[in-house]
Amino acid sequence: MIPQRNHSPTVANNLRKIRNISTIFLFLLSIQAFSQKFEMKIDSILNLEIADLKTSGIKEIGYTKLTCINYGISSTAYLLWKKDNSTFIQKFKNSEYDNKSLEKFKPIKITDSTFFEFYNQNKEKLNIENIEHFEYKPDSIVGNKTYSSRITTSHSCFRHFVIKSDKENLHKQFDYFDLKEFDQKKTYASKRKYTKEEIKKWEERGWEGMEYEIIHENYPKRNLNFEINKELKIVKWDKIMTEFIEKLESENKFELIKTE
Repeated sequence: MIPQRNHSPTVANNLRKIRNISTIFLFLLSIQAFSQKFEMKIDSILNLEIADLKTSGIKEIGYTKLTCINYGISSTAYLLWKKDNSTFIQKFKNSEYDNKSLEKFKPIKITDSTFFEFYNQNKEKLNIENIEHFEYKPDSIVGNKTYSSRITTSHSCFRHFVIKSDKENLHKQFDYFDLKEFDQKKTYASKRKYTKEEIKKWEERGWEGMEYEIIHENYPKRNLNFEINKELKIVKWDKIMTEFIEKLESENKFELIKTE
């Protein structure tokens, strides 16, 4: 009779790994689903505003939106449109971090037409270019399967650009994590230095039970698409609009008028 080996520890370990991977995957899916549901409110308000603008004869309309996911979700959008020779901007904000409803601010007239000007000058590339995902090595193919080295994170911010004019319909978005060069900051290994008082204490105890607090060196993964991504037009558009909006915010230009 051939003795049977006991594979139960190996099987148990494999099941635990599968269960952990499944839990992480479901967690990321639930975050994505919740963020999409959360964004539906601000998106529906923006769509209503755009419909009203089109009804009133406005033909050049667009918006940029920033959604951040941390331990909650916040989303801020800036709707822009051109009327005659003037450009207007209106702010909308929705956050999970307070008890406020969606906040709506007064439209303001601006002299800078950065948003539409940049789009009109670069529309061809903006329509075809896409941010590449964070990958630390080329995809590998084994048999009929392709294995990706893509890295994602559950805490990040996402930029959206939308153009909705008569003959233009653009919707681009990207994850700021994909623009990073490394997935984490470099930490170098080091050993904490004990004070003379601490050393004396351990000497009195015969060095028994002494604990060293060591920071272990890590090895961040580099994004293979970093150089490509940073040269894309949408990244430059994001930088221009971020600086422009920060200037308006620093001057307290937006006045709250209504909550939804």
